[in-house]
Amino acid sequence: MPENAAFCPKCGTPVQVTGVVYRKDSAGWPAGRVFSLIFGGFILLLAIGLIIGGGTILWSQSALTDQTGYMITPPTRLNVASYAIVEDKIDIPMNSGWMMNPSTSNIISLKISVTSNDQVPIFVGIAKQPQAQSYLNNVNIDKLVSYSWTSSSLNDEAPVYETITGGAPLSPPTAQSFWVAKSSGAGTQSITWTPASGEYWVVVMNADGSKMVDVNAQVGARVTILRWVGWGLLIGGLLIALAGVAAIYFGAIHRS
Repeated sequence: MPENAAFCPKCGTPVQVTGVVYRKDSAGWPAGRVFSLIFGGFILLLAIGLIIGGGTILWSQSALTDQTGYMITPPTRLNVASYAIVEDKIDIPMNSGWMMNPSTSNIISLKISVTSNDQVPIFVGIAKQPQAQSYLNNVNIDKLVSYSWTSSSLNDEAPVYETITGGAPLSPPTAQSFWVAKSSGAGTQSITWTPASGEYWVVVMNADGSKMVDVNAQVGARVTILRWVGWGLLIGGLLIALAGVAAIYFGAIHRS
């Protein structure tokens, strides 16, 4: 029928108009859909950060560790004319708090490796400060003041020593029984140690206690829970990413 017809042109029935309903398409999205899009995008950004963090940790655990799981530095040459190279600034405060919990006391493990540059059998050991200081009292030693454990191609800074004058040790380091960790012999010598509360010295000497110590040294650490942290971040990031996608889809895209 024509738009303004009063009667049906076929049957003559009057046309009764009770109201007109107009449907108007919205020019923009409702506020709820916009909020869902913004919220979902924020969740996705958070998820990406967690995934990248977890992936980086897992990659470092496989690409930057040795066969025993230690993240270890490139070799640094330590060369002195005295009887020993000493690192005496190892103070571990573990007398209270979570670090004394038996379930967490073995979370961190340290590794030190030394290789003689002149084919002389070498010794490396860790001892508590009083015993090591007593053994090396009045002995000509070199204490490490500063050094860099980066590759020489990136940093040419040479180690700095504090030379302590004195004579020869009364006996070789291999004859002492106070070491909490030790290794000696030809080739590369490595020690691993779980830190405990106290003050410690790291000592590198020739195994026979002679002068002129020349080694390449490496230090490393293994954090046993680091791999679990990486997997936790990765899995958590994936789950949060799914939540972000769901928020965008059901809140901003999907129309019921």
